[in-house]
Amino acid sequence: MQTKQIKGQLPEWMWGAIDWIFPPHCLGCGLEGEIICPECYGTIKRIPANVCPYCNAYVSTSGHCPSCKNLKPSYARFRAFAFYGGVIREAVHQLKYQNDIGIARVLAGYLLKVIQAENWEFDLVVPVPLSKRKQEQRGYNQAERLARPVAEALHKPISVEGLSRIRENASQVDLDVKSRRENVRGVFEADPAIVKGKRILLIDDVFTTGATLESASRALRDAKSDLVYTVTVGRSDFNIN
Repeated sequence: MQTKQIKGQLPEWMWGAIDWIFPPHCLGCGLEGEIICPECYGTIKRIPANVCPYCNAYVSTSGHCPSCKNLKPSYARFRAFAFYGGVIREAVHQLKYQNDIGIARVLAGYLLKVIQAENWEFDLVVPVPLSKRKQEQRGYNQAERLARPVAEALHKPISVEGLSRIRENASQVDLDVKSRRENVRGVFEADPAIVKGKRILLIDDVFTTGATLESASRALRDAKSDLVYTVTVGRSDFNIN
């Protein structure tokens, strides 16, 4: 069994003990004892207040950006913690491919800042699911690693069965916006028995064009969920215009 699969099966308190014995090092500068030290945290480019509620592109006044003003996505609002670069990129990469629970806890704390600032009212936390093949390969879902500490901190239920990915899709890398949206169209399915009538907080790691969040939110709304709020750690600088 791979180390990252074993890691995901151990209780989190045990990994806290391991971190005490083998202190973490800052992902930005290598400082011992911090996953992201205060100095490197200061280099993170936070998403500003005046942004489009659908894609988080900067707008000078409240409202939608030119690309989104005529759109009506399936989700009600989207918010990211920071632009995807620097230490945030490194942290997400470590979580995504190394199953680092300590990093998941730190990033979940950043998501909590966003969620609490937005003051959204929701009933259920749902992570964006991986395909069955990727889930089996990795042994875990990074979005679920983020979602569980958030749900725990906010005393909300979490469901990994409410939304599933029902078919494989090609990698989104190197695809343009239109191709990305078509690539993930219809890949998700939601369970009405779990999501019907509920306001959903949908969590993923990175927003690039919003295609994945749109497809996942559409599945939730098709299953008669109430409003869907979406949040990610990072927002890519991919040109969505």
